[in-house]
Amino acid sequence: MKSSTFKYSMLTVGIAASLGIVSTANAAESAAASTPTIDNVATATYKIGAIAQTPVQSNKVTVNITQSAAFSLTAKNDDGNATDDYNRSAIVTPKGRVAFNHTLTNSGNVEDTYTLSLAQGGTIPGSTQDASSYDLAATNVTYTVYNADGTVKKATTVTGTDFQNTNIVLKPNEHADILISAKTVGNVGGNSQNLTLSAASTFFTNSDTTKATLTNINNSITKVPVFKITSKVSSTLNLNDPSSKVTYTITVRNDETASYAANANNIIVFNGLPEGLRLADQPNLSVSNNATIVPGNEGKGSSSADDSVRVTLLNLEPGQEATITFDVQKDQNETLTNPKNVINHASVSLDLGENQVIYDSTDGTDPKQNTNVFYPAGDDSEVTDGTTNTTTGSDSAAPLVANQRALSIVSPTKKEIPTSTTESTQVTHSVILSNTGKEVEGDKPGEVKFTITPNANNKVTVVTGSVELIYDADNNPNTPNAVYTITRDVNGDNDLSTAVPKNGAPPWTGMAPNSIVTITYKVESNKAVIDTTETTTVSLVLGGQDVPTLGERIAKNTTTVKGLKLVKEQALNENCAASTTLTFTQADVAASPGNCIVYKITAFNDFSNADARFTFNDLVINDTTARFNNKAQVLTTSTSPAFTIRLAEVADANVLPTDNTYGATASSTAVSGTVTNLAPQKYAAMVFAVKINPDGTTTP
Repeated sequence: MKSSTFKYSMLTVGIAASLGIVSTANAAESAAASTPTIDNVATATYKIGAIAQTPVQSNKVTVNITQSAAFSLTAKNDDGNATDDYNRSAIVTPKGRVAFNHTLTNSGNVEDTYTLSLAQGGTIPGSTQDASSYDLAATNVTYTVYNADGTVKKATTVTGTDFQNTNIVLKPNEHADILISAKTVGNVGGNSQNLTLSAASTFFTNSDTTKATLTNINNSITKVPVFKITSKVSSTLNLNDPSSKVTYTITVRNDETASYAANANNIIVFNGLPEGLRLADQPNLSVSNNATIVPGNEGKGSSSADDSVRVTLLNLEPGQEATITFDVQKDQNETLTNPKNVINHASVSLDLGENQVIYDSTDGTDPKQNTNVFYPAGDDSEVTDGTTNTTTGSDSAAPLVANQRALSIVSPTKKEIPTSTTESTQVTHSVILSNTGKEVEGDKPGEVKFTITPNANNKVTVVTGSVELIYDADNNPNTPNAVYTITRDVNGDNDLSTAVPKNGAPPWTGMAPNSIVTITYKVESNKAVIDTTETTTVSLVLGGQDVPTLGERIAKNTTTVKGLKLVKEQALNENCAASTTLTFTQADVAASPGNCIVYKITAFNDFSNADARFTFNDLVINDTTARFNNKAQVLTTSTSPAFTIRLAEVADANVLPTDNTYGATASSTAVSGTVTNLAPQKYAAMVFAVKINPDGTTTP
């Protein structure tokens, strides 16, 4: 987002034309076209060990040397993009409400009247406009007018319908903040809807109608939590033993595979047991994520025993999962119909506000289920045979049947890696394969296999031949583990039965019940992009007799590429005084000939403190002076005014270096210096100053 800005000379049109002055309507700049500017970008190179890493370029900072009369309409939402006229990708729920913030500013030298209106739609490059839109009658618009000194002049709230053709009068340097509380209509998850705010200047209308109107386009993306509910049962219930019990595990995941998934707060999960089942005498109720779980008597049975659980105060971000467990036994006062195929269903409900409540269930026949109102067609489906449902927002429930085998692949890892690695800077990932069943697993060919699959076309790859197995036969930390190597077959599978002993381990005889195998492998990088995350999927492939259907089959390890972060800032020093308090910004700065600009370049080692291998060596910070040599002079200790160029480590991104520890200097082509070592989570900063030439454009 940024401001749309119109500049216009106070001369008459005829005089302006005769003098060759051009008035402009430029959304990106705050100066007339003939006004010189300084655009500045810093670069840096560095090494990890002896390996050169990917060069880094800072953000651009701009100095507008003069200021013209102007009015601007600024899109103010914090959308991560400060360079356009749009409020992009504001999040809204289906039929929900979203806030768009704008500021209308009279930065000219005449009082002006602005006519404001709202219109459906508008084109934003790179975004789509769906059939969904906004209900202007239910939309509220609050505009607050401020005096030049920042005090409130007046505040008014109207509906979006009444806001049409509203006139706001602003004196020079006055501004109006405009808050649009927009109500969406007809939208489901993933929809994108646009709303255009326009401001027409009476002053420009009377002088040049082609420059009279500014627009900001608001865009909201419809997002909604996407629940993936799974109901699993631990084992077979022995109906001949009244004390026999099984454990139900309900997992609720906010499905991150849906691009429109949003945070969910205060989720309610309910599980009413089928008739014939009740909570065990010792139900061992458990819930993760700091949620609350309580028993109840709201199940489908008619006895007085507790036969339901209710979870409240559950919060899930996309990709997060909550686990609910409780023990169940036969209710001796009720009949358990079809005991070998009893299905336990769980449901989730969430109040989204604006009278919108989403209800999702593992039971596709539940009349209260309404996910079709919130999700696109095809998202959310149910299976009740215990198989894994892979569609977005899918739900699954497993029948209460006998099953002696049970394996799960869990506990994926998250690691950081440089843009390029050597053998010493590779990182190791792992997942845990757990045998919770009653049979030995992986002793026969084809019974237990797994694959390790990196992202397609990625630059973080699995190191060939690095896969190892760490076998914990008894899940006891006090007994030693055995290590094995394993090699992929021609199909890309790793068959557990082919494990080869390492370091004196005994021959492989399979996984005993209640044992675990930790699967490890290394990854390396080659010119990867900083801040990207590569996913490596470890998939469990089971065969043999009585293939288990319970347990996780996929674990995703993530590798985040870390490196150097470089930020360029600038501060105006109007009088070029050494004692002036400086305010640094990445935004445009308005300056005049003769003013000074102080530049600050901050380098940050973005690796976490956990791994000291990733210290940066020979970090060169370089700012090329060719960008402003004809407009400004670099100040040093030998110039007038004098300014000391400094480069040193600093405590954080807001601190200026106090000395020139690393000997930064100014040459005829650049200001630069080399930081010898920069450890993870450490900052280094370089500052220098320039004085704008007296006429703003040429060398004095």
